[in-house]
Amino acid sequence: MTRYVRHTNPRDKEKVRDWANSLLEAGFYILDTETTGLGKQDEIVQIGIIDQNGRTVVNTLVKPTCRIPSQASAIHGIYDADVCDAPDFVDLYVSLSTTLAGVPMVAYNVDFDWRMLVQSAGRFGLPPLRTGDRHCAMKQYARYKGEKKAQGGYKWHSLTAAAKQQRIKVENAHDALSDCRTTLALVYKMAGI
Repeated sequence: MTRYVRHTNPRDKEKVRDWANSLLEAGFYILDTETTGLGKQDEIVQIGIIDQNGRTVVNTLVKPTCRIPSQASAIHGIYDADVCDAPDFVDLYVSLSTTLAGVPMVAYNVDFDWRMLVQSAGRFGLPPLRTGDRHCAMKQYARYKGEKKAQGGYKWHSLTAAAKQQRIKVENAHDALSDCRTTLALVYKMAGI
């Protein structure tokens, strides 16, 4: 049985609705990455980007400079053999930079995806990609859901948990393109659409 938790500040939920609607009016990209891990030396192995209408902008595997640990492969299903003929990040850099230049970017946990983009660029001595404003759908969903943490602030939810809470069907979790589509569906829910 699902327990209903009342929002602790309904005004925050309205602010999130306004945020989502202003994004939908202006246009944006949703980005997601799959990686070799979570650490400071890890790299991207898949990038997905879609526009606000759900059209695929980028969907590519990325060959890292290191092996993909089995723990990471067990989560996203991407193995060394899958990326052996994929472009490496330096090969994708110019087209990614051009694609993202000046466009608002949304990610579910944008801090992580942005860090991975910066790390991957840095591995080749490249500057961070140019983007428009970066928005975190995970933090916005926390405000939208309104569950307070004991130590203050709103509780963060995984993308799969947020989708389940909003009755959004999740297909191929931990595939970059699929996670982009789930995030887009969540943005639409937060906009009240």
